[in-house]
Amino acid sequence: MEKFYQEMKTYCNQQGIPFYLVKLQSLQDGVVEGYLPGQSGWKALPLPIPDVFYNRIHSRKLEQSSSFKLFKTELEERSIPMFNGRFLSKHDVHELLILEDELLPNLPETILFNEEETFLTFIEKHSVIYFKPASGSQGRNICRLTQVAGKWKIEQSGHLQNVHFADTDEKLFETLKKFSRKRSFILQKGISLFETDQRKVDFRILLHRNEQLEWKVTSMVARIGDPGTIVSNLAQGGLMKNGPDFLKEAFELQDASRIYQKLVRLAKNTAQALVENLDDSFGELGIDLALDTDTHPWIIEVNSKPSKKFQGNYETFRPSVKSIIDFMLALYPKTIHKRSC
Repeated sequence: MEKFYQEMKTYCNQQGIPFYLVKLQSLQDGVVEGYLPGQSGWKALPLPIPDVFYNRIHSRKLEQSSSFKLFKTELEERSIPMFNGRFLSKHDVHELLILEDELLPNLPETILFNEEETFLTFIEKHSVIYFKPASGSQGRNICRLTQVAGKWKIEQSGHLQNVHFADTDEKLFETLKKFSRKRSFILQKGISLFETDQRKVDFRILLHRNEQLEWKVTSMVARIGDPGTIVSNLAQGGLMKNGPDFLKEAFELQDASRIYQKLVRLAKNTAQALVENLDDSFGELGIDLALDTDTHPWIIEVNSKPSKKFQGNYETFRPSVKSIIDFMLALYPKTIHKRSC
């Protein structure tokens, strides 16, 4: 996050807006321990309570703690807005999105891994299934389950040689139960993903809300997995290309334009459906979409804490920096000359 925070600070300096980092703490004293960048790193010092908060807490456990709940309560008491206030569960997101009829054709069938009877009914319908942590990230701890010659083949993300077999459906259930270690997992229908050079491809679309609180696409990248891997996440060795450029390379120009518009429309509709059905405020979402072999788009995942790992070169700052700060300004328009972020 270091490079990203430095870029945010640079943009805020240009706009005359105080910007600093704040750790999780009580606001009762009317000041916070904040952090400002200096020549020898980030320096801690007492600062006024900011007028707007952008939540980048990286730990789900910390977000579920009593200290974070108290922090949110204190913000509410002071009418101080905070956006992207929590991580999203894959299962919770799916349950919200299936309420939208227009999104149903783009949602792979998904259930919570729980009762054996429900599990057995689900795997009867699908020959390829993905087994994912409901609250996972970066493509870790994902398994692909494939029916092969009357058995189930189990492949793990990040372990090309780590392949197991289950002779029966019941043994598959027991194997997955041990693998989950009582954590929450989902089962998702496998999709025949579009590939290039035997590499699976999906798309991360980064969206931000503008001053009118409408969703706009800030960037789109194509994520191209390593040959033989079951996921395309960058953290699992995948490559990244500019999304529109990749589409132009993979398809005829007219088809590339049509597919791009289809992906953008689906991403915006997905983001809007979430904010309409969630109490939390969101100003930024990373939405993972994929094409199948017929170029039909599918919703794979929604991320409320999209990666800020530095990619590429920018003269000053990446486009998402400006989008985030502009949204923060939109949340507190009455004190434009006094506010801080």
